[in-house]
Amino acid sequence: MAADLQQQIERIRAKSLVLRDKYQALQLSFKQLRQENTDLQAQIMVRDAELEKLRLQVEYLTVASTVRHSEGDLAATRATIADLIREIDACIKDLHE
Repeated sequence: MAADLQQQIERIRAKSLVLRDKYQALQLSFKQLRQENTDLQAQIMVRDAELEKLRLQVEYLTVASTVRHSEGDLAATRATIADLIREIDACIKDLHE
């Protein structure tokens, strides 16, 4: 009877060691995945900033390409620039609030 009890204790001990090892492996995997997630989020933020920069460049190039010597084109360009200045002023006002 004591031998049976000792065998059961040994089996439980072996199973608990296996469980502990699996738990530690899962913890390590979780930490690695969390770090990978953080890295990917940082990459997304960098790409979003780059995308916004490129959008602004496209807008500037569009404005620059519309600048012509004719009065109609000049008026349209001035209106576009005025709109952009108003938008910048609104952004500055929002930042001050």
